[in-house]
Amino acid sequence: MSRTQAGLVAGASLLAVLLAGCQREPMGGPLALQIEANEPVAALQRINEAGAKCWVRSSDADFRDLHLVPELDTSVGRPRLLLLKKGKAEGLPVLVIEAAGSPVTLTTYGPLASTRTGGRVNADIMRWSSGRTTCRS
Repeated sequence: MSRTQAGLVAGASLLAVLLAGCQREPMGGPLALQIEANEPVAALQRINEAGAKCWVRSSDADFRDLHLVPELDTSVGRPRLLLLKKGKAEGLPVLVIEAAGSPVTLTTYGPLASTRTGGRVNADIMRWSSGRTTCRS
């Protein structure tokens, strides 16, 4: 490799590191978080209340086109919260937040999970599950 090529590779690597440092929030991914909670429904109720306040009713640009639908009736399956596109109530959710087990494990999945907004959702869920109720860390 010539000096010029080596310099270009080093410059590209430095640029990638600098750009990564400029990102506001980390990329997301599916979450599997074991929490201290008495039951799955109670854990999701806390997240539903905070999510409604901090995501849906806050006019936050990341959630402007979404609405939160709780499915907490455990007689038909695992309790979960669904984030759906507004106007697409019959469509597939962009994110599912599910709770199950004892101890309770919270899981997130869906296309939104692997985005920066998904990273923010995961951070919010971790914060709210630990008892804090603030909208941002």
